[in-house]
Amino acid sequence: MSRWKRGEATINRLLTAGDLDVIGKSVSDGAVVLEQAKRRLKIAEAALQIDTDGAYTNAYDAARLAATALLSQQALRPTQRGGHRAVEEALLAQFGPGFSKFSMLRRRRHELDYPDTSYSEASLPEAKEAVHTAKLFVKTAATLLPELGFFTDESA
Repeated sequence: MSRWKRGEATINRLLTAGDLDVIGKSVSDGAVVLEQAKRRLKIAEAALQIDTDGAYTNAYDAARLAATALLSQQALRPTQRGGHRAVEEALLAQFGPGFSKFSMLRRRRHELDYPDTSYSEASLPEAKEAVHTAKLFVKTAATLLPELGFFTDESA
């Protein structure tokens, strides 16, 4: 395990801006967060036939938790200020276009959770695609996790 070099400038900027925090190395086990992502993915799969909005939002949560697992493994976490947007920015900067669908998932989940006059329920194909994407994120995060070291030696 070594420090992940790709996206360093973005991570440093997010840390300086207060969008990401450094966490203690003793609590930086991304595998724990990845297990949460896997459980949320199971919920999303189970909800497909009953509640497409629920399936979609749980698929998004699985994808977000997979991304957060990668940050956690590096002794990083999003702050309340940075939130889901910081997770997205860090994910894309460090791990590239294979995670580009995160933005679409995040925006649509926001529409579903905070409906306005243009609200439309997630369709079954849309929810299935979200679950498929989340599965890929979880699988990729599981592959990347063992490769990641601490981002900084100055962990709290």
